[in-house]
Amino acid sequence: MRLVYIVVAWVIGIQVAQTAPQIHANTWLSGLLLCLALAWAFRRSQQTVLLVIVAALCAGAWRAALIPPSSEIAAYNGSAGTVTGIVAVEPDLRDDRILLRVAAESIFVHNHLQATSGLVLVEAQRSATVAYGDRIRATGSLTMPPSWDTFSYAEYLTRQGIFSRMPNAAVEVTSAGHGSPLQSLLLELKQSVKRSIGAALPDPQASLLAGILTGDESGISAELAEDFSRVGAAHVIAISGFNMVIVSAIVFRMMLALSGGQKSFAGFCAVAIIFVYAIFVGGSPGVMRAALMSSLVIVGDLLRRKTFKPASLACATLILLFFDPNTLHDLGFQLSFCAVLGLILFADPLSDRLHSLLERSLPGRLAQPLHGVLVEPLVATVAAQITTLPLTILYFGKLSLVALPVNLLIVPAQSALLMLGLVAVSVYAFVPALGTLLLWADMLYLSWTIHVVRAFAQLEYAQLLVDFDGRVIQAFYILLIGGAIMNKAQLPDVNRLLAFMRRRIVIAGLVGSFCIALVLMLAMLLSRGDGRLHVWLLELGHSNAILMQSPGGAQILVDGGRFPARLLTALGDRLPFYDNTFELLAITHPDPRDISALNQLLERYEIGAALYHGQPNAGEDFQQLLARLEEDETANIRVRAGQRIQLDDGLDLEVLHPPAQPAIADNLHDHALVLRVSFGDASFLLTSDLGRDGQRDLLDRGEWLAATVLQLPQHATRSSLDANFLRHIQPQLAMVQIDAANTRGDPDSDTLAMLGDVLVLRTDESGTVHISSDGERLFVHS
Repeated sequence: MRLVYIVVAWVIGIQVAQTAPQIHANTWLSGLLLCLALAWAFRRSQQTVLLVIVAALCAGAWRAALIPPSSEIAAYNGSAGTVTGIVAVEPDLRDDRILLRVAAESIFVHNHLQATSGLVLVEAQRSATVAYGDRIRATGSLTMPPSWDTFSYAEYLTRQGIFSRMPNAAVEVTSAGHGSPLQSLLLELKQSVKRSIGAALPDPQASLLAGILTGDESGISAELAEDFSRVGAAHVIAISGFNMVIVSAIVFRMMLALSGGQKSFAGFCAVAIIFVYAIFVGGSPGVMRAALMSSLVIVGDLLRRKTFKPASLACATLILLFFDPNTLHDLGFQLSFCAVLGLILFADPLSDRLHSLLERSLPGRLAQPLHGVLVEPLVATVAAQITTLPLTILYFGKLSLVALPVNLLIVPAQSALLMLGLVAVSVYAFVPALGTLLLWADMLYLSWTIHVVRAFAQLEYAQLLVDFDGRVIQAFYILLIGGAIMNKAQLPDVNRLLAFMRRRIVIAGLVGSFCIALVLMLAMLLSRGDGRLHVWLLELGHSNAILMQSPGGAQILVDGGRFPARLLTALGDRLPFYDNTFELLAITHPDPRDISALNQLLERYEIGAALYHGQPNAGEDFQQLLARLEEDETANIRVRAGQRIQLDDGLDLEVLHPPAQPAIADNLHDHALVLRVSFGDASFLLTSDLGRDGQRDLLDRGEWLAATVLQLPQHATRSSLDANFLRHIQPQLAMVQIDAANTRGDPDSDTLAMLGDVLVLRTDESGTVHISSDGERLFVHS
């Protein structure tokens, strides 16, 4: 169990280092060395294990802190030029384009050739003929990868060491053969296998078998892939622990037969072949973890000892996280890890329960064979689903209601499908006619799998959309893994506590209920208004969304951006869990980039009153918003300059612009709703996307514009701020919402220079900006 403790500490260390990137790697290294020195000094003490665990935490944090936060070529993001480099991995061929991961060597930009380094994701036309190891010249604009509502492409690529993207690039191959010879050989073999399968089988059977054997799912149609996902059978078309266990068993038995029963030789060859196969199918974190796990099982058998499965899983995890700590965030790795964890924790107990049930229900001569038939499809599926289902709900928001019957029908065929497919493509290389016959035989299993999946996918109730709080799912995994560790560790104090709870179940239930109620009451007290004004400039890309909480706890939202999932998550992280009401919703203008997420917001929250300046607009998002507000009987207040709303707790909300209702043809930006929110001596001027003409109109009308904090209009884009307007405000702080991947070049350097020494808080640098005030002082929490 000590290895399990060390790996858990290592994982926690990685999370801590990524949460607090400001802590330097040398700090963690110092902590690691100190803990190791103390562990050696007190090696005969009971505290040695604790010191080693803390050392593992520091080691994990140190390893994560060593990952560079950017690349050299990322400094050219926002510039157009020509990048020369080597295609570092197999090109990813999509329906409409080809994706190339290029290790940059130089860049020609601003009429200068500069040596550089780092990975670039080059997106070129699908017709481009590029192979692994080619040296290419890619011409286009370098940008930072974007982020969308429920998926951050930037984070996904960053974890793979990619900080730059070149979409719509023109690509020219200058030379070939610069990659690893072994990798080139494996990729050529992979293409040969795909060609063999494609020559013998029609689609979709050919694409499905190619995906199962080689890990290349590019040929599988989007509709079929969605059907597999819809019925909970996506593990079939991905190289996972499921496939790797079958491969390892086949290889070991084959090598054992060829070696005349010499287990050592067979085991050595089997482990080597397994890792070659893992590299052959792409070497993803989940595949490598499965390869490590399968190899440890074989090695354990050779050593004539039963492999301790949790320790094997921990060992595989530690090796992967040592080489790449970002593997921790890889979805394939997480799903594979959880599936194996489920098999370790629940497969044997479920198998025993099933065996007992069959023995009680059926005659003995039927119970045993039926148990053998059902163990793999039923027990393995249920065990894996227990631990992977919460993760699937967290990432995809979907729950398959037919996963159990579908897996019962298709899983028994997968072993034969995979084994026959491997034999068929091997034979095809030497005797194409015989290989074709074997592939035709395999088509029976492939067709059965496809037809079952399609039949169940057509059912209306096959899939259920589920929305669940990610924090609850995180708590589930913490309790699951923690409980498993305590169960394996057999801690005396924990065992005594559990025994007492079983004997005094009523008392234990009452104590547990009291503790839960106490925690909920404490959470409610802590989430109440603290006498300060809180303003959050939400990090939702290039969209306007501001959340405010008054000193007395009233909640006000200004706009909501265009990403509903990100908006709801940002609000859920900051609002009291029991309160689903906004006292005020301010709509600054009918731009869908700033309001389209509000339609989903109204499905979760009640609105006391909506403030809007009344400009008509025929946009679909805006019309749906008005219709929903009317359906909910929400007071829709037409506001104009000079109107003021005062709350009992001292918060003052003043409308500064526009002076009258804008016409439908009026410019949206120049007539955006401008608010000044004041509490004591602190004031916030919220300008939304107010244009320069609108700013000059405020000055011409003689409005008092002074404010402590200024929201920079139009995301501080070029020519967005009038110098005279800024001079009348005289802010102490400025804040602006910026999408780091925006293609407009925001914020404009000249616009920022106008602010002089004024501190500018940016969401692209610090995430959501949080400022509070007690009416006299400002507190920056970002």
